[in-house]
Amino acid sequence: MKVFDLHADIACAIEDDAANGEKTVLRDHWKKRFSDGELTWSAAASFFAGKESWEDMVRTVKMVSDDIGASEFKKILSPEDLNENQDGTAFMMTIEGMCGIHDHVSEKIQWLYDQGNRIGSLEWNDQNDLATGNSGDPCRGLTQMGFEAVKKMNELHFILDVSHANEYTFWDVLSASSLPILATHSNAKHNCFHERNLTDQQLRAVAEKDGLVGMNSCAPFISEKAEEQDAMHLAEHARYIADLIGVEHVACGFDFGGYYSEKKRLDLGGPEDTQNFIHALNKVGFGEEDIMAIAYGNVFRFLRRYM
Repeated sequence: MKVFDLHADIACAIEDDAANGEKTVLRDHWKKRFSDGELTWSAAASFFAGKESWEDMVRTVKMVSDDIGASEFKKILSPEDLNENQDGTAFMMTIEGMCGIHDHVSEKIQWLYDQGNRIGSLEWNDQNDLATGNSGDPCRGLTQMGFEAVKKMNELHFILDVSHANEYTFWDVLSASSLPILATHSNAKHNCFHERNLTDQQLRAVAEKDGLVGMNSCAPFISEKAEEQDAMHLAEHARYIADLIGVEHVACGFDFGGYYSEKKRLDLGGPEDTQNFIHALNKVGFGEEDIMAIAYGNVFRFLRRYM
């Protein structure tokens, strides 16, 4: 079944080869892996951990954009670019962390949008001039510049992602945003008590604002037990969240380790393993219509409405 992945560290996947002068890393090193997993639409995240400058952000975003274009993959820039009959893989550029923004907030967010980015988080786990991530001060949320960033992103329909936000920032973003938000790669804290997962209260709040939660394949976010860090237990997160807030709010946001580390994670290591999760959804009781919704239908609905 075709799948839309809301979070993929594409910048990390291509940066070493790009630094060695390769111009079509996605085509030459990843195309077959996308095809093997029927990964038809994917985020292409430019990742910033917290110490990068604005110049670093510009360089990375251009690297991602240039490789997608040179590799002759389609870019998703508007709802019109969403096609259920998509042949091959199409990419939506995203930003994971905006630590390089220290001034001229609206202008720099406009630049990110103009480069093709359509989803963005204000922070990674870091604490920066806009917002506070999981590793930051738990009593700190959005800054004044952060509120300006939310306003500008809403104006552009540049969708906000709260997956790495601490709880204070999560609630600030939720109240400040006039548009629904995404938690592109987060699971249920009820199933696995990890700081990156969402509480029932947060999950309900995402749903009440008509947002989505993308299921994350990162092993420690699936289970505290190594033997349970697999597709079946990730599907159980999807089952729990669907039962709590409705299947229409569940999506895929795999954060595959294969993009930034080749260390194998049981049956969810890279894009070629995508269908393991789809098969597991059936085993935890989802029917074909609901599986299709989780695989890509819910993301299509969301983007067609809010992008």
